[in-house]
Amino acid sequence: MKKWAILIVVALAAALLIMQYAAEKKKVPVMPGGAPAPASGQALGVALPSDALKPVTSTMDSFVPQNGRGPIVLPLIQTSYKGACTGGSLKDMMDKHDVYWGSFAKDTPIPPADSLKMYDFMEDYVSCQAAARTDVSFCDSLPGPGEKDGIKVSLNSSPSFTCRKKTNILLFEAYLAGTIKGDSYCRQYLASFDQADLARFSVPEFCEVVSAGPENAASFLLKAFAPASPDGAAKLALDFPVKESDCKKNQECLTKFHLYSAIKKGRPDDCPAGYKAQCQALSGRSTAPCDKTLQDMSKFYCASIDKFKKTTGGFLGMSKEAIAENNRKSKEEKEYAEKMKKDQEKLQVEINARAKAVMKRGK
Repeated sequence: MKKWAILIVVALAAALLIMQYAAEKKKVPVMPGGAPAPASGQALGVALPSDALKPVTSTMDSFVPQNGRGPIVLPLIQTSYKGACTGGSLKDMMDKHDVYWGSFAKDTPIPPADSLKMYDFMEDYVSCQAAARTDVSFCDSLPGPGEKDGIKVSLNSSPSFTCRKKTNILLFEAYLAGTIKGDSYCRQYLASFDQADLARFSVPEFCEVVSAGPENAASFLLKAFAPASPDGAAKLALDFPVKESDCKKNQECLTKFHLYSAIKKGRPDDCPAGYKAQCQALSGRSTAPCDKTLQDMSKFYCASIDKFKKTTGGFLGMSKEAIAENNRKSKEEKEYAEKMKKDQEKLQVEINARAKAVMKRGK
């Protein structure tokens, strides 16, 4: 009889252990998005593989904007920088475009103002990379115009267009200064001109004339447009300033003038504030000056993600349906855990009672 009582206690103890194991197995932590949480100490981010960023081919003179959907793939741009936080590397940030941030990121993304700031960083970073390689086609990998769910991004406001415009201005001023050769830089700059205006003069002849400096541009174009117009020369001077006073305080004109002056003198640090990294990259044909922009972008991204996770309870990048499902599962797991706890307590009381009975009989 004593033997059977001991066996019953052992069996009950085994049942308790099985219930505890089942409860632990059931309580697999779920992260936003429905994926199991990594084990403690396991890194969320991974090092950027050497082939992660595939080259994107693009012609030098034509711009065919891409739709801004999904991850951004930057051609030939690789970096070992792992980011200001876990998940803050260049590849991580690009993979989360239109998921955590971006014009079409609709499922609990970071605030729109932060997304616009991210685009500013991306445009600066990619234009810097393009300047180092004197290749404006790098900009074409950034999102172009698009429309989704009532949200529309026009061509002129798209990151690819903005990056291309900035890079074209820089490379054209370098072409005027004689630091880079090849009329493709001139033709790229003229691509923004009205087609009817371009038909008024020979583009190859213009590019040959201005390769010696901006002072020849206005006189050449004045012959093609309005030689009798009293303000014709002044208007052309805004596009091709020779002296600061030509700009009449026009900011875009002043930017061109100071870019040309700094590049011509070989003093990249004298370039306008928004072009310093690009000028340094162009001067040294090095992407090293671009690193600070990447680091600043990662710091901003990490801070924005961290701040927004706190305000959304960690449901960043999740749809309303996914959040509801996550909450349902969490509630279900909590109820299951409470039931298991009560069952375990009840079983423990029974085990203790039987153990006491066995001990009493054995005396």
